[in-house]
Amino acid sequence: MRETQEIIERIKGKAEEIAKDLELNLHDIKMFRDKKGWVLRFTISRDSGTSIKDCEIYSKRIGSYLDELDLIEEKYFLEVQSKGIK
Repeated sequence: MRETQEIIERIKGKAEEIAKDLELNLHDIKMFRDKKGWVLRFTISRDSGTSIKDCEIYSKRIGSYLDELDLIEEKYFLEVQSKGIK
């Protein structure tokens, strides 16, 4: 596995661009290992309140980009969470 910080740095610009396109705020990107394996987690919000649909749409967009980039060699779980669901 490449260094997690290197992976985050490579995807950060596009992750922010996708958030901006969707009128979302990107707060954090973390990559870590837990009991189920590698997890790549994005934390987003919307000023007017974040919905589950916002998380779904962001997940699809960032997931497509990650598949295209093919940067992560290991199996991982993609998670998109909000600072607070409305």
